[in-house]
Amino acid sequence: MVTAPTIPDDDTDNFYTVYGNHKCQKCPPGTFVFQPCAIPRSRGTCRPCENNTFSKLPNSFKACFSCRACRILDEVEVKRCTATTDTECACKNGTFCLPDHACETCSKCTTSCDPGEKKVQDCTPTSDIKCVPDTTSSPPTSSPGVGDHKWIWLIVASLALGLFAVLGLVWCWKKNTSFRNACTGFWSSTSTQFLPYLQKRFSLGPREERDDNMLNMQRNQRCKIFSSSRSTANGQAPDVMIPLRASPPEEGQGCAERRKLVPENGRNAAETLSRAFDSFINKVPSKDWRRFMRLLNLTDNEIDSAANFSQYANEQHYQMLRTWLDKNGQAATLSVLLEVLNGMDLKGIVEEVTKDLVAQRLYVYEE
Repeated sequence: MVTAPTIPDDDTDNFYTVYGNHKCQKCPPGTFVFQPCAIPRSRGTCRPCENNTFSKLPNSFKACFSCRACRILDEVEVKRCTATTDTECACKNGTFCLPDHACETCSKCTTSCDPGEKKVQDCTPTSDIKCVPDTTSSPPTSSPGVGDHKWIWLIVASLALGLFAVLGLVWCWKKNTSFRNACTGFWSSTSTQFLPYLQKRFSLGPREERDDNMLNMQRNQRCKIFSSSRSTANGQAPDVMIPLRASPPEEGQGCAERRKLVPENGRNAAETLSRAFDSFINKVPSKDWRRFMRLLNLTDNEIDSAANFSQYANEQHYQMLRTWLDKNGQAATLSVLLEVLNGMDLKGIVEEVTKDLVAQRLYVYEE
């Protein structure tokens, strides 16, 4: 058991409210609250985390968090769980996951650079190989199997098609008028459908493998909402980048203009974020909520524990967000919540939440 004397500081990072204005000091990392304090602004009874559980920040929880289990198929354990740190997992050799993406699976590394490029960085668990133009060698020649030969095959196929059309038309012309009309229609249909296929089939470049890797990682995050997860010493929230308007589905290039969103009047970042939770609870569909929590790296045990806190769904969802906030500390920011929703293809929800937060005067667009 751990007890401590009263601490004069009364900030939300070190204290929690039990009821009314009765505040207790949070338990230190590696412990949890066994019994709240009897004397206001003192620490109650804290107990150490049990095996396979942890708490890495001062907290007010009645139990420690369950340690993460690495995915068997594509991850390896690089650091064991301790009382104050969670398990650290990394992608297996030959696969990677970008640090700023919520990866449900690791992506395969690109095997080689394109012709005319050289590799300057091998694939790591957090990045694909890096290639740059090779300026030290002579201009690359096209690979016979990928470059010149594809045009040779295109020319041969076109000539064969043309010869087939000529012979067919000569044969049709010797028949009656109805045959001529049918053959003309057949040629028009064949050329319309077959020639575009040939162009598509033989015009693909060699860059597809690496492009597909990045496309899989970024398809749902083209216009990523991002910010630094660092907080300043005075408690201000990091800048949040918010899209002014959603891009049309057919747009594959460029992102909408963005503006910065910050707590109004320099409010405390953690308090403002806690007050913003209701907007997420009200706007995010219930069917997407558990996936939302998993992408925020809450474990199933943490989700279930919060769900058992109350019989009401809104209170359950609030406890899940509180768990996420206490688990991540200063790394838990508004930008993380919005980025995850954006990656879930819930961009409409992102806009609704941001409008709601501005309407409540919790956040304002930075001038």
